[in-house]
Amino acid sequence: MIFRKSTLLLIAVSMIAALVGCSSSSRPITVTLSSIGPNLAVNSQTAITATLANDSKNGGVKWTCTVASGSCGTFASPQTASGVAVTYTAPAIATSGVVITATAVDNTSITASTSALAIGPAQLADGSYVFSVTGWDYGDISQFTVTGVIVISGGAITGGEQDFADLYNQLQDDINGNGCNNGGSCITAAADGNLSISLVTCLVADCTQTDTVVGVNGVETLAGSILPFNPNKASITEFDASATGSGRLEAQDPAVLTQVPPGPASYAFLVGGLDELQANEFMTMGGVIYVDGAAGTGTISGTGSVYDAADDVFNIGLYQKHDFLNTSSVSAPDPLGRVTFTLDTPDFPEMILAGYLVSGNKIQLIETVDSFGGALAGTAYTQNVPAGGFTAAGVANTYVIGMQGVDTSQGYFLQTASQLTLASAGTVSGFLDFNDFSAAQPVSPDPVSAPAYTVDPTGRVTISGLTDGSVVDSLLYIYLDGNGHALAMTLDDTDIQGGAGVQQTGAGAFAATSFYGGYAMGVTGVDLNEDGPFDSVGPVIADGSSSFAGFGDANWLDITGAAPITVSDNAVSGAFISNSNGIFAGTIKGMDIVNCPAFTSGAPGCTSDAFNFYLVDAAGESIAIETDQKQLTIGYFLQQ
Repeated sequence: MIFRKSTLLLIAVSMIAALVGCSSSSRPITVTLSSIGPNLAVNSQTAITATLANDSKNGGVKWTCTVASGSCGTFASPQTASGVAVTYTAPAIATSGVVITATAVDNTSITASTSALAIGPAQLADGSYVFSVTGWDYGDISQFTVTGVIVISGGAITGGEQDFADLYNQLQDDINGNGCNNGGSCITAAADGNLSISLVTCLVADCTQTDTVVGVNGVETLAGSILPFNPNKASITEFDASATGSGRLEAQDPAVLTQVPPGPASYAFLVGGLDELQANEFMTMGGVIYVDGAAGTGTISGTGSVYDAADDVFNIGLYQKHDFLNTSSVSAPDPLGRVTFTLDTPDFPEMILAGYLVSGNKIQLIETVDSFGGALAGTAYTQNVPAGGFTAAGVANTYVIGMQGVDTSQGYFLQTASQLTLASAGTVSGFLDFNDFSAAQPVSPDPVSAPAYTVDPTGRVTISGLTDGSVVDSLLYIYLDGNGHALAMTLDDTDIQGGAGVQQTGAGAFAATSFYGGYAMGVTGVDLNEDGPFDSVGPVIADGSSSFAGFGDANWLDITGAAPITVSDNAVSGAFISNSNGIFAGTIKGMDIVNCPAFTSGAPGCTSDAFNFYLVDAAGESIAIETDQKQLTIGYFLQQ
């Protein structure tokens, strides 16, 4: 076997096989591999080719890989013909010592292998990225939210801006881009493959000072896991002693900076969080905002707009299908793509939502300095309105939705995952799982139905009487964008919750093989004793059969302790059983806060907690919800 000094050169290995009964002049089969670099990034895809010589049967090669522990990666095809490239996908978790081998099908003693490959962390490309995190402060045990944009150039953060809101504050600050070694913000790829992002805030625009209200003395630390098949997007969590929270980071389309302002257009939107005037009560608000002024004017007359709101302070149920006043408006974007929606209503003091433009279809929202004085955050999607408006026939599909909020009758946190099918005849069927510590659902997944639903031309869907015949009885609103996104909220006397979902694809094709490969896993929840919320983010690899494993950077807001408990590389594993309806029963081990020693000193050991995985598509992206009474956990397994 001959090795070249550089693995970037052609790797060739030839082995001579004894040919019984053949002339001594016969040439031996040889297999040669195309060059592949010694260092690859997690989840990266690389083409590699094996070429055989003297293979009269043209059997091609079989592809395999090895590594000391964990996953070594996958191949798009287990076998290829000579000279035909195969796509190798590196594992989702950083590792070293991966060896790729091509074996001749017609003589398995003939092989060619790469030298040992190092699989390192992924990194974000240069550009602007919109980020958003919602969670809980440690200092005042208040819900908080932060949304902003950072600019990355040459692998470093060179600037940005953000809005922050909690029970007592509404703040707008620049982000220090003076360089990681000069007291500015930093971004690094950790050895385990996760991102570490340190955002140093300016005191408004003065970057010689920090806004000490935010983070740890003005510095927010985030951990992130880049999505396996979308290197421009990551699941993130706050990972410091000031707070815990979960959210997303995704690349900003530069084209949105030319929108002046984003209209005329309509936007399905949903925001949630804390209500006005430091009342510290939960609130959700959703609907459709129609920017009906000519391009550049940004006017919102109220025509074509609608909103619903649920607030634990005010009388729940009063704010259904109300209009915005004609004094509402939206601004043009600033140089980093931040706009402001000024929303005047007959019900509340003036709300101003800062909107960070992600793309032509998405805006990340957060309440900024205004008269309402709340801490609301969420998302708006540009609508693709069918000719004549939305109709029951047009929205008849299956939607997978995850929601969070509070059970107002019991005072508990509440999480819900559902799979709802809207039939063209106007009825609703599906399944639902909820958890709020107060009551167990009859079965899991729990079948639900509603006698009817209605659709406004604006894309506002009303589902009345959604019930399981026992515990669940909801009035649910869904706001559709016409591109597959579904924003949802309840408007009940007993709970306030909201969240996002998508139209399910791949129905009828769900199998164990759907849950296969690498995923960015993000979870958020509350421990059994309600000592504090927790969040975790990290990569996992599913085997397409029955199990998955990986790790997460976890942060637990333990209000009984001196500070939140942060745990890096916390081992996580799970199991699942496939179901053709796309709801997989299973377990997750490693996130039971009370029983895991990583979080609770002297704990007996992590338990395997019951979960249902609501698949979004046949590629295995899913919303997972804990279905036992050990704690509240909802998670998202994402690939792209």
